[in-house]
Amino acid sequence: MVELYLVRHGNAKKLEGESYVTAPLTALGRQQADLTGAYLRAAGIGFDGYYTSPLRRARETADLIGAHIGQTAQARDGLQEMEYREIPATVAVELFARTGWLDGYYEKRAGQALWHPLLGRVSRALVEILRVHSQGRVAVVAHGGVISGVLAWYFPHERERWWHTTVGNCSITRLEIEATRARLVAVDELDHLGALREMAHARNYSFSSRSEGV
Repeated sequence: MVELYLVRHGNAKKLEGESYVTAPLTALGRQQADLTGAYLRAAGIGFDGYYTSPLRRARETADLIGAHIGQTAQARDGLQEMEYREIPATVAVELFARTGWLDGYYEKRAGQALWHPLLGRVSRALVEILRVHSQGRVAVVAHGGVISGVLAWYFPHERERWWHTTVGNCSITRLEIEATRARLVAVDELDHLGALREMAHARNYSFSSRSEGV
């Protein structure tokens, strides 16, 4: 069995004249990441596999957490947030999925690589990670849209619910995975942020919340 920790990056803001790819953590985001790392260290939680999205805000979050737990995250392509070119196809697929025509496909492919403009690459990345780590504890520092997508992938009968779920900055979502099956342990855990807990859902991006997983 694998314990999968999905950690959303800390609060971030796009720099003027730059793209969302280069959005760095804000001072609040760095505090959130530090608190997350301190919590994991105090709880004695380390990881057999530690991965991050290649986008700047996720890498900075993973580095700050890693400094507390003595681990360096490996950047993994495929775990990044929804890209602009994926938005039309993703919206079209999800609208079609609500007709029920794709229910059988998603149920059959739960926990396996599937065709989907966003979850296709996310599922392939996670399948590869879990192939390397068939036992133990694995952490992935990623984005709100990726985490919602992973939940929709493993629990397709609740797809609409998970696509409407927004997890907070530096929240922890935990699953127990056995082969292609998953058990949901916790979603959007924020207690480790203490007084900053109420700021975990703050929005300070200057670009589309739907496309960047704010």
